[in-house]
Amino acid sequence: MQFFLSWKQKFRLLIGITLLSLALMAASSFWASLQLSASLQAREDAKGYASASISLMNDWLKLGAQRQALSPATQDNFQQRLSALEQLAKQFVVQAQGLGDASISQSARQIEELLLTETALQRDWLELSQQLGLPPFEGMRQTLSTSAQSLEPINIGLIQPFIAAALRNQRDYLSTFDSGYADQTQSAIDDMQAKIEELDWQENQIGQAVSSFSAAFSQAHALILKIREAEQRIASLGQQIEQRIDEQNVMLQDGILASTARQAQQASRSSNWIMGLSFTGVALFLLLTLSQASRTLMAQLNNVTQILSQVASGNLTGTLTIGRNPKDEFNQLAEASNRMIEGISRIVRQVIDANRELTELHRYLSESMRRLGDNSSQVEIQTEQAASASQQISATINEMAQRTSDVGNATHTAYDSARMGSTIIDASVASMRRLAQLIQATHAQVALLSQSSSKVAGIIDVINSLADQTNLLALNAAIEAARAGDAGRGFSVVADEVRSLALKTVAATTDIAGIVGEFKQQTQRMNELMTSGLSLAAESERHSSQVAETIDEITRSMEQLSGEMNQVVVAIEEISSTTEDIAGKMEDINLHTGETKGLRVTLDQHTHGLSVQVEALSRSARQFQVS
Repeated sequence: MQFFLSWKQKFRLLIGITLLSLALMAASSFWASLQLSASLQAREDAKGYASASISLMNDWLKLGAQRQALSPATQDNFQQRLSALEQLAKQFVVQAQGLGDASISQSARQIEELLLTETALQRDWLELSQQLGLPPFEGMRQTLSTSAQSLEPINIGLIQPFIAAALRNQRDYLSTFDSGYADQTQSAIDDMQAKIEELDWQENQIGQAVSSFSAAFSQAHALILKIREAEQRIASLGQQIEQRIDEQNVMLQDGILASTARQAQQASRSSNWIMGLSFTGVALFLLLTLSQASRTLMAQLNNVTQILSQVASGNLTGTLTIGRNPKDEFNQLAEASNRMIEGISRIVRQVIDANRELTELHRYLSESMRRLGDNSSQVEIQTEQAASASQQISATINEMAQRTSDVGNATHTAYDSARMGSTIIDASVASMRRLAQLIQATHAQVALLSQSSSKVAGIIDVINSLADQTNLLALNAAIEAARAGDAGRGFSVVADEVRSLALKTVAATTDIAGIVGEFKQQTQRMNELMTSGLSLAAESERHSSQVAETIDEITRSMEQLSGEMNQVVVAIEEISSTTEDIAGKMEDINLHTGETKGLRVTLDQHTHGLSVQVEALSRSARQFQVS
């Protein structure tokens, strides 16, 4: 199944494809922009995550530094910062999941686990430190200090060195958590307890003070061992945390940051390629399409110009080739132009045929007028003869008695002349009737010529309408080309050429309309001449009928005269009266014959005018060449 499109539809489709191509270019540019934006956003997220990692590390280091210098005044803030660090660790995992990298997310969860474990240990360490006593006079420190104060007053030389060593080493131990001081303190306590047992002082105040100090030191030592174990675990976790964060930073630098940079570069290159290929494809498509359309339009316009030039010069034998696309405006224009040329050719052929018939009619009318002139001359001669005979009858009426035989002969001669005159008058009447019929037929042919002129005017109106439609089509094409911008500039030139050809078409049809108008005026003049000729022919026919009737009356009178010759003497007075009537009738016949001669002259003039009009019509028709 074939689909046919008009030029208007083709240009709309071209504009649609152009807009679609521009939309595709915009979409590709937008896609590349989104890819580039996504890559840059991923890079920014990775940098933000790296900044969050550094911030988390800084907070963790600050927390460790604060733990080293923890005091009763800062322990509440320390706990708050522990909670804040835990929240940061959880947010750190959420932020890592937003990067969409499984290894980074796993590393963030490991760091979170280490941080949460480390913060739990720091809380345990804080609790143990609070049990031991952050200030010197709280917790186990206070208990141990109280027990030490009960030993300080003892000045017994057997145990006083041990007491001094124990007090000194336990203070150093509480300050440094050095296990050497703990061992020395415990050794001094063991020596004191051994000396107490040796002296059997367990139950006295000195023995109880030593026992109380030993128990307090053992509890403090146990707490310090737990604190040291917690600090060792905290230190180990800190190393793991630092290692994980360093590894993660390396992963960020070598992984996401590097990949996002490559993605950004790839997106930029893809955007440039897509935009370049899209622009090149659209430009080539528009160039090829507009070039083909321009060549096709120029070929069609050249064909139309040649045909219209031939029509303007009078050559009606050419036609335009019609394509298979019924919706193509140029095919429609070619079909309408061919119909126009065929219509004009048909009308011109009719004009030529009618002109040929008019020529034959003019020839026959001239012959009829010649014969009418001859008949009129004969009628005139016969009328003169009849008048002369009447005069002779009047002159010899007194001699009728003596010349009866002469009168009989004259009567017979008059009878024959009257009969001949009747025959001639009948022939003249018949000729006048045929002349009237010929003039009426000529009048009908002139009416047909007038109708043909009206048809030609209608066809010229159709041509003007087609030219106006072509002009409107060119204007619409110029508007569509203006909408297309630079891409439609070439077609705008074509549209201007179409408008120029439409104006030339209007000028050509205007010239044809002038010729047809002149032809119509000449036809109207011929119509008027035929009407006058028809009227004159009718009047001549009427006069000829009157002459025929008069001749008939003369014939009947002559018959009666011939029949009553024996009563000539008796009817002499009647003959005299009849002779006077005959003389009057002869005068009437002579008058009618003169009028008939004038009518013949008038018809001759009209025939000459008809000949002039036929010649002018022939010259006009010879301007056209028809197949």
